Amino acid sequence: MVTGRTGFHRDGAGAPAQAVSGVEPVGKVRRSQLISTYGIGAIIDLDKGSFMPMGLEDWESATRLPSLTVGEARLQAQLGVDHFRLPPVMEVLSGGAGRVDPAHAAPAIRFPEWHECPKCHRIGIEGAPFQLAADGAKLECAGHGKAVPTTPVRFVTACRRGHIDEFPWAWWAHRDRKGGICEHPVLELKSRGKSAALADLYVHCKSCKHSQSLGDAFMPDSMKGSRCRGIRPWLHDREPGCDATPRVIQRGASNAHFAVVASALSIPPVSEATFQIIEEHWVTLGAIPAEALTPVLGKLADRYNLPFEVLHVAYLAKQKFEGGQVDLTDAASRAQEYAALSSDRDDPIVGGVTPQFCNAVLEPPQSLLPWFDLVGAVSRLREVRALAGFSRIDPYQVSSERIAGAIRDGLIAPLSKTGKNWLPAAEIRGEGLFLRFRSDAIDEWIVANPGMQRRIDLLEKRSALVAADRGYPRDYRITARLLLVHSFAHALIRTISIDCGYSSSALRERLYVSESDEQRLAMNGVLIYTGSPDSEGSLGGLVRLADPAHLERIVLKTIRDARWCGSDPVCLETDPAQSGDRVSGAACHCCLLVPETACEKFNRELDRTMLVGSAEGESAGQWKGFFTVQGD
Repeated sequence: MVTGRTGFHRDGAGAPAQAVSGVEPVGKVRRSQLISTYGIGAIIDLDKGSFMPMGLEDWESATRLPSLTVGEARLQAQLGVDHFRLPPVMEVLSGGAGRVDPAHAAPAIRFPEWHECPKCHRIGIEGAPFQLAADGAKLECAGHGKAVPTTPVRFVTACRRGHIDEFPWAWWAHRDRKGGICEHPVLELKSRGKSAALADLYVHCKSCKHSQSLGDAFMPDSMKGSRCRGIRPWLHDREPGCDATPRVIQRGASNAHFAVVASALSIPPVSEATFQIIEEHWVTLGAIPAEALTPVLGKLADRYNLPFEVLHVAYLAKQKFEGGQVDLTDAASRAQEYAALSSDRDDPIVGGVTPQFCNAVLEPPQSLLPWFDLVGAVSRLREVRALAGFSRIDPYQVSSERIAGAIRDGLIAPLSKTGKNWLPAAEIRGEGLFLRFRSDAIDEWIVANPGMQRRIDLLEKRSALVAADRGYPRDYRITARLLLVHSFAHALIRTISIDCGYSSSALRERLYVSESDEQRLAMNGVLIYTGSPDSEGSLGGLVRLADPAHLERIVLKTIRDARWCGSDPVCLETDPAQSGDRVSGAACHCCLLVPETACEKFNRELDRTMLVGSAEGESAGQWKGFFTVQGD
């Protein structure tokens, strides 16, 4: 249950709003949405128009409260910050007729600035010809006797470096006019009324009577000859020198904003109560001289009724994270989580502080032992998700330790003009179900089915081409192990949502997949978990599924359902070479695709044939699926 929402107040000029009488809110969203869908730089349709959340400089005053500060030492070390801040909770002023305190609301700017009057179809901005409404947020057209509320225009331009700008309406209306834009353009957005197609829309200039259709606005070369102006509305500035060609996109299109979110589970030692105590007092402990440490720690130990040695061990663990003495790569972080999920853990409550991780390891039912060797019932789980940046046009996949470099290179749009020692984040508390595949069974299956290697090579080649086209480095390869674990995770999420009443959008996967090397053994596990921000988590339904009787039924049903798709045989016979940006084999909305919030990989790198085997007559050869090879 959400107990707080973030309200937005308009901050069009970039100046701080006056807190004496409060401000009129332009809308509100759930706090966790500000870390993903509606994060900084996104375009949000709110109650009073289309707005864009501002950058971190504008968040400072609204997020300074100690109650909004959270920590996750492993993730902080990866991202190079010393703390995270939760989005503010809207605070309505008493007697203020719905007005809110701007110190407890996120600032937002109107974007796009161009609006259309639904009555006369004039398009323009505030002051030319529209006026600001009495609420200080909406725009109105005053040319009809009484004011008519306007609506934001549908189109904007953006580039792959994260810049976003207004659609050049005046230029478009006059782009083939000799002499260019007329002296006093008065623009209208009209429709020929023949259909709802884009080609029937046109921009008309009342001054020079020139018109231009919008039919080819979304063509790749529609903005040919123009250059990106480097506009960053969320930072109130312009970044010069951008050589990218802008593209026309719809205001509400999904490719207008892809949040770059880094996350980590709180596992021992970070999840332990003693570590939490040290982290809570780190501002003091991290600044005192060495000779003062023992007496200060001693007083803290007495306060929480703890032995000095126990607290000192937690202090040394925290010091390692601060000093960069811990492996900070994504691969190492996942390996640590994999080890924690494979072990029993139930730390005691200390000094009123509850540990953030509790896991019970169980043996799978006899019928599942050929495929799985361990089940984890995670009854207490905490995840921290931090918004580190965003991209436009295409999602940018990058490991946490490379985000800072990608921002410097302009591949990810920044959240602030200058570097900050904090990032916005959300705390998710909940529960999960962990399944670990048998490594020896996967290895034997791969060796026994060489026919599937050509299919995997095609997906690997396609993945490399997509990464090269979008300019991001890959730190992993497409393997049979990855396709198997990921495809099973999606199939399991769909089964749980149908059979157990969970919404699939409420569930998330966390993949633990890697090949063995000199440093680590192979990983092949998946955590399916659920949780909520601003609450103590969920009600135990996923942990209940770890019970052998329930788990056997759910997993066997998942395997049975995967053998048939409503789009078969077309789905099962899908050629990976034709998958385009999906980088998938047999995977469609009838069998494997889940809501994008549930998937770590944007519904890519999936193939149902890894579960159930190849289609009959497969040109690359025949192979058995992992769940059919046993006993067939």
